[in-house]
Amino acid sequence: MKRKSNKWPAGIKPLTDARSFEALSPGDQARISRYFDGPIARRDTRPLTDSEWDEEKRSKCKMGRPKIGQGAKVVAVTLEKGLLERVDAYARRRKLKRAQVITQGLRIVLGEDAA
Repeated sequence: MKRKSNKWPAGIKPLTDARSFEALSPGDQARISRYFDGPIARRDTRPLTDSEWDEEKRSKCKMGRPKIGQGAKVVAVTLEKGLLERVDAYARRRKLKRAQVITQGLRIVLGEDAA
C-alpha cells in the first residue's frame, strides 16, 4: 500500500491569510482541505524552536482589560440597598458603569479631579 504524502498541493502557493484561500478555485480549495484533513506523519514534524515556544506561551496568556494607570483591584464594599439602587439608576441615566460612578464619587471626596 502506498503511503499518503503530506506534501503541500503542487501548483498552489502557500497561503498568507483567509482572503488568499477564498480567492482560489473550488478545486484548489478542496485540495488544500484534503491536505489539512489528513493525518500528519511523525516524520513531517519537528520540535518547536525557542521563539516558537515563546509565541505559543504569549498566545495562551489571558488578555483581559487594558491596564489603566496602576491597574485595578477588585474590592468588596457593603452598601445600603437603597443607596446602591440610586447609584445604579444614576449610572444608567448617564450610561456609566457602577464602578465608574463610585470611582468618581471617591475622587470628589479625596479632592481629585472627578473627570
